[in-house]
Amino acid sequence: MQMTGNIGTAVALATFLSTVTIFGHGRADEIADGAVVREVWPGHYDLLKTRSQRNREMVDASLRRPDARPVTVAVWQMRNHCGGEEGKRNNLRRIIEAIARAGREGVEILVLPEMCLPGYFTRSAGPPAEAARTNRELADEPSRSESLKQLCDAARDQRIVLAFGFCERQGDKYYNAIGVIDADGAWLGSRRKNPLSPTPYDLESFTEPPAKQRYAVFRTRYATVGVLNCFDGEFPESARRMRLAGAEVLLWCNAATGNIALGSSNRIHHSASYAQANRMWVACCNAVGKECYGTSVIVGPSGDPLVVLPTDREVFGLATINLTLGSDWDRWRQRLDPQLLEPLNTHSPERDCPNAE
Repeated sequence: MQMTGNIGTAVALATFLSTVTIFGHGRADEIADGAVVREVWPGHYDLLKTRSQRNREMVDASLRRPDARPVTVAVWQMRNHCGGEEGKRNNLRRIIEAIARAGREGVEILVLPEMCLPGYFTRSAGPPAEAARTNRELADEPSRSESLKQLCDAARDQRIVLAFGFCERQGDKYYNAIGVIDADGAWLGSRRKNPLSPTPYDLESFTEPPAKQRYAVFRTRYATVGVLNCFDGEFPESARRMRLAGAEVLLWCNAATGNIALGSSNRIHHSASYAQANRMWVACCNAVGKECYGTSVIVGPSGDPLVVLPTDREVFGLATINLTLGSDWDRWRQRLDPQLLEPLNTHSPERDCPNAE
């Protein structure tokens, strides 16, 4: 287990930016007025780094204001591991160790990857039929699970709000779920992946909840949070609905797969757009491993990242944010299209998310 560094986590962002500069070449001043540009302007990367640094400095300065509402948020880019019951026990042990480490760093909200407790079953682990069998064998019922009780105890001991992935069983149904535990160890509920990813690894393993349950909002000790679960986070209406329901921070748990050498800007762009369009904070955590490409990110209402993690390292990303910086959301809310607001306002998270309290 490694730590990215201090709250600024400038090293993690600098590492990421240094890897992407290979796609540009030449000097910024070589482009003259009237030129036709067919690549990313090389100076863009330096400006992105500068804006990110200034954004961190702005957030740090805002924390000294009398009205500041500081919260220390972290994402742990956990290495994905499938290994049956033994693998699940090992994952549980490592998660509890990560919670303890986060507690020592002063973390108040910790976000882990999708299905991190049993392990996210990918092609390298076996075929879809084996995935379905394994996921169901390793499923947990929140009211009866010893594993979830241990996580509740660990969160309580460190006074941490925890979002983590597991397979939730309810009767004869199995859900790809994100569990949310409050800082006092109370089980708040789960966000069940909805919609499921249109692949046999999701469709043959899990039940898809009704479409009206595509969001979940939880009031925790430190902030009101909304929760996204990997693929279902690619639908912006879910993020907007949760912001309208009062979410201040969006916790997005992923086991997104792809090219682990190159990574992907997908989650970076999504997170930035959700943060800026909804004047909220986004802590997006992805797994690393044989097929998961990391690149976890923490973004504020400006849309510029505070933290971006590497593609292949099991590391923490950490930032102390100021919830007050999203308090101007009402200026945007008042100007939303009323025709869009009407269907969004017909449901409440308390009524339409069975496991949200």
